[in-house]
Amino acid sequence: MSYRVLPLFLVALALAVFVSAPMVAGEKDEKGDKNTHVGKFVSASGNDFKMTDKKGDKEHAHTLAADAKVIGAEGKEGKLDELKAGQMIRVTTKEGDPKTATKVEVLKEKDKDK
Repeated sequence: MSYRVLPLFLVALALAVFVSAPMVAGEKDEKGDKNTHVGKFVSASGNDFKMTDKKGDKEHAHTLAADAKVIGAEGKEGKLDELKAGQMIRVTTKEGDPKTATKVEVLKEKDKDK
């Protein structure tokens, strides 16, 4: 009897792995690095800036680290005050310090869903 159940179990296991693999990859692409998040730029004042989540529902603030990089839409390094309200940005924060941004990237149209 068990010799009939084992192949059935193995097929079910293979099917489960096959179906869940794209979901796991999709989660990784959507979330990205745990220290990185995407949202809309709101405003900047000195080294402090505000952004919202992707949907624009929740607003939160960050402080730009002294050695942080700001990358414009053209892929060139720029300044925080050059960003425009409503631009989609990707913010990378320090490990263990979600308020301090080490990198701010303006996303191009094709990257906005990542």
